[in-house]
Amino acid sequence: MNPYPDQPADGTPSMARHQMVDAQHQGMVVATFDHPDDWRAQSQVIWNFQNQAAPVWAYAATFAPDGAEAVEFLSAEAFYWLPTSAFNPMGQSKYGMVCMPPMSAGDAMTRLVIPKYRGRSSNVRIVGVTPVLNLPEMLGDQALAQMPTESVAVTTEYDLEGRAVQEEWYGVKTQQQAGSGASVQINWGFGRVFCFRAERGQLDAARPRLWPIVRSVQPNPQWQRLYNDTVQALNAQHGAMIEGGRAKLQGEAEFQGQLTTYYQEQRDRQNADISAKLASDRARQEVAQPALSAQERWRNELGAEEAFHNPDSYEGNVLYQRSGNVIEWINELNETYDTEDPTEDPNVGSTHTWRRLHQA
Repeated sequence: MNPYPDQPADGTPSMARHQMVDAQHQGMVVATFDHPDDWRAQSQVIWNFQNQAAPVWAYAATFAPDGAEAVEFLSAEAFYWLPTSAFNPMGQSKYGMVCMPPMSAGDAMTRLVIPKYRGRSSNVRIVGVTPVLNLPEMLGDQALAQMPTESVAVTTEYDLEGRAVQEEWYGVKTQQQAGSGASVQINWGFGRVFCFRAERGQLDAARPRLWPIVRSVQPNPQWQRLYNDTVQALNAQHGAMIEGGRAKLQGEAEFQGQLTTYYQEQRDRQNADISAKLASDRARQEVAQPALSAQERWRNELGAEEAFHNPDSYEGNVLYQRSGNVIEWINELNETYDTEDPTEDPNVGSTHTWRRLHQA
């Protein structure tokens, strides 16, 4: 494979110039490229503003009259990876980038890019993977030439409409790391991707016709500024949305904290009321009982009945029950129960509250 072909010795064919236009921005020219004037050319530029990181998909191609030879300019491929994240949805697209761990340019081209575009072609075979030095300089791409890059060429063969073709894919891979510590993100991908083809066995002879088409690409600086400004605005909008979401979550957390404090105060107040009532009941039950009158002492001395303090009587009245080794109980209905078993507790299995009476 010779990525630096010689120019044809028998003259240069008549060339035409194709303009890639951005229909969503009043037909602004995105870039131009030259092609033989008898070749067909086409292109498309589509914006998707939901993809803040890579909002444009662009494609252009030119084909020989018989379709055997062709050059295709493919959209940039963007990937990201979160090495410190416990969950990486590999293959999922987010903001125009695909979650994928970094890999070499050759692996990325053969495993990700070529299957994306040629996965439905018949009998696709990878027949060569070759590093390419100084590809950004060869393409005249000053921006990529100033960055650390890795370039690769991959040769494939496949069947196209009953014709065996040979195709070469070229890509300029970049990789950058953002953040630090637990928030590291690796952004990587291909800043330039293109391919050209010819019938099998004819690619070496076709290269001097194909490479001038590739090198003729001229981007429009005005559209490039539009693209950069749009990406910057989308990122700022996305950052503001994230900040707004963070503020909302913080407000909700503060409100939840206020509710928690309010509910705790309510519980404390209820518990205090219950404690006060229980203390009042105990004080009422434990209040000093008045002494028995002479008549009440006389009834006790007869032995037939015995006096018990009534805890529900504010006047200090007593209850009389039969005498003996009797333990008296009373409930909230002023019903009494007596037993001679000191271990018996009428509260067991009862729906009433029984309190033991004390002898007067």
